[in-house]
Amino acid sequence: MLDRPPFAVLSALPPRQVGAELVACFAKLGARSDRLSHAHSLASRSIGLPEADPLLRGGRAIARDIDRGVGAGVTDGYHNSQHFLEVMLSALYLARLARLDARRAARVVSAALMHDFHHDGSHGTVSPFRLERLAMRHARPYLRTAGVGQDESRRLEALVLATDPSVGVPFARACWAWHAAGGPPVPPHAELPPPLARLRLEPELAHDAVLLAEADVLPSIGLTVKHADQLHSRLAAEWHMTLGCDDKLKFIDRMLGEITVASFFIPNMQVTRQAFANADSVPAAKGSTRV
Repeated sequence: MLDRPPFAVLSALPPRQVGAELVACFAKLGARSDRLSHAHSLASRSIGLPEADPLLRGGRAIARDIDRGVGAGVTDGYHNSQHFLEVMLSALYLARLARLDARRAARVVSAALMHDFHHDGSHGTVSPFRLERLAMRHARPYLRTAGVGQDESRRLEALVLATDPSVGVPFARACWAWHAAGGPPVPPHAELPPPLARLRLEPELAHDAVLLAEADVLPSIGLTVKHADQLHSRLAAEWHMTLGCDDKLKFIDRMLGEITVASFFIPNMQVTRQAFANADSVPAAKGSTRV
């Protein structure tokens, strides 16, 4: 499946078609009881590293346990194995789009798989890096058992920490902008965990951190209007609160001003924004929207 379009033919498909194909892939793989194990196996084969590679072995073990319900997040909410699947496949697509080599592609796909491991449904902005540290604390034993080296493990941790929305993502974006466009060095942040400091020194890792953060955003906004509506409902259910169209519009508007590596999908975001802007402005019922 992942050796066919949209993953295999990058230049031939417009963003709207790629979005629709990805959403169909999310649904098909998500319907399986072994959704993450199967998707991880397909992604690993498509990346091209040997199956015995420690990074892939560690990912397989994590994927199998998530499929068994270990660290699988909020079952009836947003941060669960379906979200892990969608971020993992979005990261794979963006890695293909950026033409990353096999090692970097495997790293971002692995980090995508584990970035919300053992998510407890709380808001990540309550305490910066709490959920990302939780994910890595539970992922490290799998990585050690698989033989993932300390340096590789720290790179993975840097990527996962960079998905923290309040501090990690802005820092990753600042580092990548500095590497890509020049200018003054990015100063250290008072709340910055040590692994993230690597982004100031390693341009490729800073790029891949932004790629992962944006792979996390795509299945938050939605790649089609219907997909966006489903995601909005799942998030409302997880947070036990009403989320209306205005909430979605604010999020999309903020992301439209920040997206860089995933700019290919800006047309999808604009279509979704228009759909929500044209929807009934009355706040939605809890766990649903009016699109």
